[in-house]
Amino acid sequence: MNVPKNWEDLSDLEKKHVPVIEAPDRVKKDEPFTVKVTVGKLLAHPNEPAHFIEWVELYCGDTYLGRAAFSAGMSYPEAVFTVKLSHAHGPLRAREKCNLHGLWEVSKEIEIIE
Repeated sequence: MNVPKNWEDLSDLEKKHVPVIEAPDRVKKDEPFTVKVTVGKLLAHPNEPAHFIEWVELYCGDTYLGRAAFSAGMSYPEAVFTVKLSHAHGPLRAREKCNLHGLWEVSKEIEIIE
């Protein structure tokens, strides 16, 4: 699993592959909210048959929340999930799989309030 080594000094390879999580920092217990995951937001990732993002997955801690799959050259690696949480399972975690460079993961803390 690849994770960014230093967010202040990302390599071009990291910029192309790290999933970017856009979500609120705090959400209300059991109320739906939106999480957007984008790959290539910091630097465009190739999207061609020989090199593309296969899928992104979203977790809260180890709890699986969803997955979006992409077609080479025809899909943009961005997914919007609507989820609700009854309690904090841990941070939001986004994973993506590049057909050439493997698995990449980032996390974002989230607070569940009453």
